[in-house]
Amino acid sequence: MLATAVTQLPTEPGWAFEFKWDGVRALIDVSDQGVIIRSRAGNDVTAAYPELVALASDVEDALLDGEIVAFDAGAPSFELLQSRMHVRSAVEARRLAVDAPVTFVAFELLRRYGIDLSSRPYAERRATLERWAAERPDWTISPVFDDGAATAAAAHEHGLEGVVAKRLDAPYRAGIRSPHWRKLRFVRAGDFVVVGWEAASGSAKELSSLVLGYYGDDGELTFAGKVGSGLSGQAITRLQAALVARADCPLPDPPARTAGRTVHWVQPTVVVEVEFVSWTAEGRLRHPVFRGVRQDKRPDEAVGDG
Repeated sequence: MLATAVTQLPTEPGWAFEFKWDGVRALIDVSDQGVIIRSRAGNDVTAAYPELVALASDVEDALLDGEIVAFDAGAPSFELLQSRMHVRSAVEARRLAVDAPVTFVAFELLRRYGIDLSSRPYAERRATLERWAAERPDWTISPVFDDGAATAAAAHEHGLEGVVAKRLDAPYRAGIRSPHWRKLRFVRAGDFVVVGWEAASGSAKELSSLVLGYYGDDGELTFAGKVGSGLSGQAITRLQAALVARADCPLPDPPARTAGRTVHWVQPTVVVEVEFVSWTAEGRLRHPVFRGVRQDKRPDEAVGDG
């Protein structure tokens, strides 16, 4: 279930409020098949998080929704989490589980002992999750509050990403971006698809910036601008390995080229998260900063800051 972006939290009765965690959304599914961790896009990422597999190994039949978070000095660090998201080697994953451990912050219990809980109201699901977690002190659940303004103030104070409001009487609707879940994000950011990259001046192969697009309400790919800030050596290496070249621009209206720069067009399959100040009058990102690759999201989910 996905949340609708808002600029103000609801103030009427009937809502609960949780912190928005800066991590990677995931489902932990424990059944007679073992422990399987899936990303929001449905990919099996179990191998990347051996400490979470160990955590869930004693659980009997459950499906949990939550956020995989890497904490640095007590605060969520998406940059630190980047070192974990792309790992598929069991040896490397075990090493990183020690050097850069993650925590699964659970906020939904969707199945217990084979019983599907998703059609039940949020208030009932939350009560079930709290009873379940009370017997498992090694698990972390996202705290819940009844005062939106106070929750937002606490999130600000602790440097968290934002707040999610959930209707107490709402069922869990998988795959739906529902108004019954609303997210208020303090830092403006969004998901964009990479449509090309520019080489640095004087070099034909050294990536210096990404050409970005997003899918509008009409489903058409739209140019969003370029981002170079925030790109590190490791991120550049990872991006260049993931990007698939193509001969033509995937945008319906190709942007003007920057003098002295070589543009390499790519298939629009890699999704990245970008922070920015605002949109310009021309519909371009203002002061964008690259945050990381989102392997947990599909290209059609790259809808800007929607």
